[in-house]
Amino acid sequence: MPRLNPTSSFWQTPWLNPLNDVVAWNTLLQGVNPLWSLSEVRARVIGLEWECEDVFSLLLKPNRLFKGFQAGQHVALELEINGVRKTRTFSISNAPTAKGLLRLTIKINPEGTVSKAASQLKKGDMVGLSQAAGAFTGDAMNGKALLVSAGSGITPMMSLLQSWALRASKPDVVLVHTCRREEQLIFGQQLQTLVHQWPELQVQLHFSAADGHLNAAQLVERVPDLNSRDAFLCGPEAFKAWVQDLYQQRGISQQLKQEHFRQLRFSAVPDAERYTVHRGPGQPGFSAGNGQSLLDAAEQSGLKPVFGCRRGICMSCQCKKTSGIVRNQLTQTDSSDSEEWIQLCISTPLSDLHLEL
Repeated sequence: MPRLNPTSSFWQTPWLNPLNDVVAWNTLLQGVNPLWSLSEVRARVIGLEWECEDVFSLLLKPNRLFKGFQAGQHVALELEINGVRKTRTFSISNAPTAKGLLRLTIKINPEGTVSKAASQLKKGDMVGLSQAAGAFTGDAMNGKALLVSAGSGITPMMSLLQSWALRASKPDVVLVHTCRREEQLIFGQQLQTLVHQWPELQVQLHFSAADGHLNAAQLVERVPDLNSRDAFLCGPEAFKAWVQDLYQQRGISQQLKQEHFRQLRFSAVPDAERYTVHRGPGQPGFSAGNGQSLLDAAEQSGLKPVFGCRRGICMSCQCKKTSGIVRNQLTQTDSSDSEEWIQLCISTPLSDLHLEL
């Protein structure tokens, strides 16, 4: 008996088109169970806990399309706010477990919409998720490690620590974390629990309101064997800058792994050549200047592409380029002229383009 081929002309006939409508199927399935979907990673809110005054944790149960995560990775959280889908990227702050739950720890941005809306979620609410991404992982770390964090930069560190704490043979780890005041410390109770379960873990806290800002000399004094440790760094840009300088001065930059939270913005070079971006049949295109991100150019033309982090991490703005050349502003590499997937937020045009957008 011949096998059925869903891509054959039979399945593409007009009267069978409704059966090929993934969006319609997703809507139908989610009417039965909000977690069900053929194509979308969705998650149910299991709970919400406040860590301190302006930081909370969301506990989520993803559907079966979620492929899991490694400690230290992040996801893009998608919420519908006033009828518009908005996404932002947040670190996962727990270790992978057999239950498949994940915890996102989120600092409220006074000027943000997603973090504020997320703080209002209730048990049973549904959210969208991306697959987990990021290279800020410690699965291959078997020696000595130093974790250096500031403020909400401790969120991926907690994921790493909880993951390592589950090992039969635990690594030699020092955490140096700084925040302004003790009452602003995120995961204070969890850190105490970890130290109780893992006595060799060294947790060093620095409160800048009382002791001034942590600096390079103090870090070296706290961790004399810094040169012999793999390092993980997460926090505000100014904080990371002096740690990066320290590692560069010591010639050990290759030992420093970082989590990036800075949004990247590009502007068209004044009087630079502009390129035409063609879209699908019957869809209006737009123009983008040399040095301007395709995401910014699309938004300026009135389009509303899906995006998340705006820094080349979450992959929410990924789309297919069928022809043309772009420059990846993170890697400073130029694409080929052939078909490939690109990220709108970090891609700038070097020629006319055809995008499936």
